[in-house]
Amino acid sequence: MKLRTKELILCALFCALTAVGAQLTIPVPYGAITLQLLFMLLAGLMLPPLMSFLSMAVYVLLGLVGAPVFAGFSGGFSSITSPTFGFVIGLALSAPLISALFRALKKRWQLFPAALVAGLAGILVTYLCGAVYGYFVMTLVLTKEVTLWFILWNWCLIYLPFDAAKLLAAAAITPALFKRIPSLR
Repeated sequence: MKLRTKELILCALFCALTAVGAQLTIPVPYGAITLQLLFMLLAGLMLPPLMSFLSMAVYVLLGLVGAPVFAGFSGGFSSITSPTFGFVIGLALSAPLISALFRALKKRWQLFPAALVAGLAGILVTYLCGAVYGYFVMTLVLTKEVTLWFILWNWCLIYLPFDAAKLLAAAAITPALFKRIPSLR
């Protein structure tokens, strides 16, 4: 598939927004509250599946090659040993899922509820990737004894209210963006 200039610009825009969103952080004991998820949700809702995947995959690759695009201006291949790197992987996997599900649902539902359901599915996939990856890094790489409950509580459940607010914001923005930018439909 050949992407047009406009499509490449949109992919780059969501990649850049995600990188900027990663730097807007509120530190918490086992990670940080960032806006990465908000921009991944918007990429999934606004872009077709391939483009949303590309925007997040480029974000991940930029970080892995050393660009300081991850939270706290971090980056580099050593990021894969971070227990929270699974959430970054989850961004790349969730964006095309959100996109495909949203495009299917919006044919039968209004944009707002379709965006909510698709976004919720994406958040759950992101949490799943983050929790599983984090558990294995904590236990196998860092040799710490942690329980699944510890991972779920400290890396998923305490973030749920903030991520629900991001989902509501993305779902609320989506109808207005679709109205103003017809080519996104």
